Amino acid sequence: MSWDSYITSLTKSEWVDDAVILGCTPGQESVWASAPGGWLSQVTAAEVKALVASDRSTLFANGVTLAGKKCTVLRDALNVEGQNTMDIKMKTSEKEPDPFSFTIGKTHKAIIIAKGVKDAHGGKVNPPVFDMTGYLRKLNM
Repeated sequence: MSWDSYITSLTKSEWVDDAVILGCTPGQESVWASAPGGWLSQVTAAEVKALVASDRSTLFANGVTLAGKKCTVLRDALNVEGQNTMDIKMKTSEKEPDPFSFTIGKTHKAIIIAKGVKDAHGGKVNPPVFDMTGYLRKLNM
């Protein structure tokens, strides 16, 4: 199965700038497909493991990291059946002054991450990821 068409579909949205699909089952935490030139392709296996960990108690206090960039968790429904998404926002710094929004979707076997364009809020980034996550979950992916 080629995941590239799913990346193309996500990045066609006017609100999505970068996207990646990664395996999330133990031992398969690697990039399956990513947008050309995007930095989300640098998400590590350790970061995927932290996203899907069963102990979620520290997510709101400590945040998460994507491709080495610290993010704040805004909403965590990754393990809520029928939702299966998480909204996060990149923390700003002098080097990265723009607080990009991200949505993460979890299927049975993969994690989908989409980064919004500058000034796009999570409500614009979430729908394409939510729809794709639901579709892939119905396919048992």
